[in-house]
Amino acid sequence: MEQIWETDNRKLTLAVSIYCEEDCRFHVVAEDLMPNSKYVDREINVCGNRTIELKFPVSPKKIRVKVNVSPKSPKKPNFMVKIEERELVTYNIYLDQQVDEFLKLAIPFCQMVGFTSVGNGGRIYSVPSRKFNIRLLNQIKDYETGKVYNTPARVGHTTGIIEISKAKYDKYTIPMRLIILLHEFSHKYRNEKMGLPISHVIGADINALYIYLGLGFSKVDAIYVFANVFLKAQTPGNIKRMRKIQEYITKFENGEFAKKN
Repeated sequence: MEQIWETDNRKLTLAVSIYCEEDCRFHVVAEDLMPNSKYVDREINVCGNRTIELKFPVSPKKIRVKVNVSPKSPKKPNFMVKIEERELVTYNIYLDQQVDEFLKLAIPFCQMVGFTSVGNGGRIYSVPSRKFNIRLLNQIKDYETGKVYNTPARVGHTTGIIEISKAKYDKYTIPMRLIILLHEFSHKYRNEKMGLPISHVIGADINALYIYLGLGFSKVDAIYVFANVFLKAQTPGNIKRMRKIQEYITKFENGEFAKKN
């Protein structure tokens, strides 16, 4: 099933209902018509009826929604899909001028980076004041040895410049790209406001999640990124970090840090 939805850059939620008599696995994608620009990319199990909400705090002019039986599914049964537009749920978070200015750079960057060329020397994206800067590179490397790092992003603790690996970012959804950017931003610009050192990773996680969840983005993409990008090593410290992230998301959704608008 494939359908084009006229989103027209609006904030919205698309409720996708799938009906399938047999237990089956489905691949659900929502994407811009431009390359490497997915807003949703997930697999779900359905037996009978199931509805999932696709959240779009930001959207392009048109969204292509695709629902198909996953190649991983052992069965290929018939199914029906219904799509309904709903209002996006956001929260009354406090965004100061610093965060607001960074988001004006970060969100458009996440939306267009998938179909942007880099060039040999990379590209710099900045806010008008030049306070915040994103350097897009093909890959992130060690400046002295040229060794390629596996990380999708890093922030200069002195310069505040956030470097992004296009090779990594092309594979992520727009929400995944944003939570990574907000994490790096929080290291440099939010941790110290909380009395934390720049290097404090859990502080950067929590500060990033407060902004990300408050804008209405899906927790699914954030959990995926934290679990699969930042927390690949199953060390006791990383397990503790993942537990803190999940606890924070639960408390946020319960209204402990902000109320629904």
